[in-house]
Amino acid sequence: MRFSSLGPDKLLAIYIVLLLVVPSRLVVPGIGATGTLANMFLLAGFIWYSVSWLMRRVTPAPYTRLPRAGLLVYAVAVLLSYIAVGRRDADPLEYSAADRALLQLLVWLPLILLTTSLTQYDQIDRLLRLFVKCCTGVAVLAMAEFVLHRSLTAWIQIPGLGGGPTELVARGDFVRPTATAANTLELATVMVLALPFAVQQAFHGGDRKAWRRWLPVALISLAAVMTVSRTSVVGLFIVLLFLLPTWNARRVGRFFLVLIPALGAVKVLLPGLGGTVIGLFTAMINGGDDSTNSRTATSAGVSDLLAERPWTGRGAGTYLPLLYRYTDNQYLLALLEMGVIGLLAIVTLYVITSHCGGAGRRRFTDPARRETGQGFVAVGFVMLVVTVTFDTLSFPMVAGSTFLMLGLSGAYLGVARSELATIGDRSL
Repeated sequence: MRFSSLGPDKLLAIYIVLLLVVPSRLVVPGIGATGTLANMFLLAGFIWYSVSWLMRRVTPAPYTRLPRAGLLVYAVAVLLSYIAVGRRDADPLEYSAADRALLQLLVWLPLILLTTSLTQYDQIDRLLRLFVKCCTGVAVLAMAEFVLHRSLTAWIQIPGLGGGPTELVARGDFVRPTATAANTLELATVMVLALPFAVQQAFHGGDRKAWRRWLPVALISLAAVMTVSRTSVVGLFIVLLFLLPTWNARRVGRFFLVLIPALGAVKVLLPGLGGTVIGLFTAMINGGDDSTNSRTATSAGVSDLLAERPWTGRGAGTYLPLLYRYTDNQYLLALLEMGVIGLLAIVTLYVITSHCGGAGRRRFTDPARRETGQGFVAVGFVMLVVTVTFDTLSFPMVAGSTFLMLGLSGAYLGVARSELATIGDRSL
């Protein structure tokens, strides 16, 4: 492929495949989770973008400033925390972790630049369809692991990349799959992020047969439930909370006509799964859940560290489990590592994703395009909530999907505003 034939959409398509298909446990030795093949590809993409920008072959699309502004706020938080770690007597491992956080920031820059260079809705739609297709494949792999009780990606090795196989853990009588993700919660979150766009594509699938349009929705939803996690259930509930009010009564009725038999089929085919998932919430309410108690204990045990540097934190990436403990809460981790500024920066990323989706939706009249915008709204709110349940941005697949959706939502709003401005010019 010639250099001149490449475009932001093609580079992003390759990135999506690398992000979701290549196991995220495979990383460049010495870099850690930041050194995934997808992230290394983005660094190469940064070179392509810089050269193309200098040659005036690619520029940021009109009306796409919000995602770049959000990344700027996040970058300021990371840089301030980097200064903070240099001003204290940190462990050498913390200094190395802070350097990796800067490298990760450099990775997100080309991702946002590439996504906000998209100028056509069809480009965004194709990328979202590819995202759903890859997630469907990951869902099938996860379901196979759930049934076979073993990891199916342990044999995958790539020259130059290291990383041990992910060990599957059990909850109740069920094995929790990971597929190509590094963690079960990461898998659950990515499945939920793909779901609103899978639903949109099912409703607007053209001439394809109904079963082909709805199969990805069923597989992604079932794989999310098979992770046996509260994160997946909460995420699915939020997606429905934001999609159902935008549907007409006939569509809602059909949805429940399908949902009720589907739940019955799950109960018959996977006896005990529903009870196990419900038990996760009852145990949390009754105070008998180990993971919830661990999170509560962590929050109570870091108050002194939070008070030391409340605004800039201890340094992005420096609160290492090897030296301290797991937080299982990205908001708490952000407060520790980047302070209040970092916490607000992360919330800003999610709010921008939802805002761009909603603002673009109001400007479009085509039903398919409007529902794409509602998908971005749902994704932003899903991330706002599930970020409480684990350290989302520490996992490459979730973090990559988060910034991908941020950039695509900005491009979506940019297309909506550009088309509206064009219509206005023509009417003059």
